[in-house]
Amino acid sequence: MKIAVFHESFGEIGGGEILASYLGRALNSKVYSIVKDENINTLGFEDISQHLPLVAKILRRFRSFDYLTWSNVDVRDFGDYDVVITSGLTARVLITPDDVMHVHYNHSPARWLYDLWHHRRKSKGWLKRNVLLPLASEFFRIWDTAVDKRVDYYFSNSPVTKRRLWKYLKRDSVVLYPPIEFDKYKCKNSEDFYLFVGRLWHEKRPEEAIRGCIKAKKKIVVIGSGYLEKYLRDKYGKNPYVEIKGFVSEEEKVDLLASCKAVIYPCIAEDFGIVPIEAFASGKPVIADNSGFPPYVVNEERGIITDCSNPDNIAKAIEELEKKKYDPDKIREFAKQFDFSVFKENLWYWLKRWYDEFSQNVR
Repeated sequence: MKIAVFHESFGEIGGGEILASYLGRALNSKVYSIVKDENINTLGFEDISQHLPLVAKILRRFRSFDYLTWSNVDVRDFGDYDVVITSGLTARVLITPDDVMHVHYNHSPARWLYDLWHHRRKSKGWLKRNVLLPLASEFFRIWDTAVDKRVDYYFSNSPVTKRRLWKYLKRDSVVLYPPIEFDKYKCKNSEDFYLFVGRLWHEKRPEEAIRGCIKAKKKIVVIGSGYLEKYLRDKYGKNPYVEIKGFVSEEEKVDLLASCKAVIYPCIAEDFGIVPIEAFASGKPVIADNSGFPPYVVNEERGIITDCSNPDNIAKAIEELEKKKYDPDKIREFAKQFDFSVFKENLWYWLKRWYDEFSQNVR
């Protein structure tokens, strides 16, 4: 099989981009994308912007037009492929030749249209909340449902996204967990600080983690970037319990994971979340929210689950964690099932199985 990977348009590096890179590596395939800023293309994806028609080139910088943009990408411009794997919600609208199998790696159905719809709408200003979003969202739901038929088979990154995919689009999928490179992580003696890792967005709740640590009088180191970074620096930058590092190198992140006391992961209904797995590979427990995927992997041997919408609960979890002892070796052993070698083996198994079935149907 000749395979290509197409990843959605992106303007910053996150878990989805790293996953697409792992897909390319596991399959020895190129990863194509519409790169919005070449300066952040550190993973070396091949930018396909020059192949777009004029209207798509003009509109490609606007997220709302991503479906239109990707509908105009012709995979035959890049080679004669047997299988195309798309990653990221909007890339799945690719129109592939009838003899090319299209597999989509589902990070999640559009959360702003479905499971986070009411939360997102209510967080906006009066005009958007009451007029613009109610009208626009229903149009995008119709569009989203229509393009879904272009996908032949689905992977989902967790049981949570598998459930959402069936609930909202009535599509079945196979769970294929995003990988880590286990041997890259190490465990050191814990220093007296907690760690937050992730995009600095409201849905990731970095402020709740910060306020929880301040209340518990414990230091927190915050790494990541996003639209809340300036706000958080302005509000908490001088607090003795808070160190906001912003974006850091992979090496520094791994070192901080190795030496922290625990990771705080308060995200709202996270689809998967690689950060707890990275913490486990570093032998560290996790304080996580009681929604989404983390409750599937965080238990009393590997951390504490609580309602992280309230910083008081995070502070109580920190106090409880301070009294407990965790076995770093047991925590690290659990993380081995997420190693890249397991991911690669399962990926190839399902692609071969699906391609045999697909080939029978297109003869």
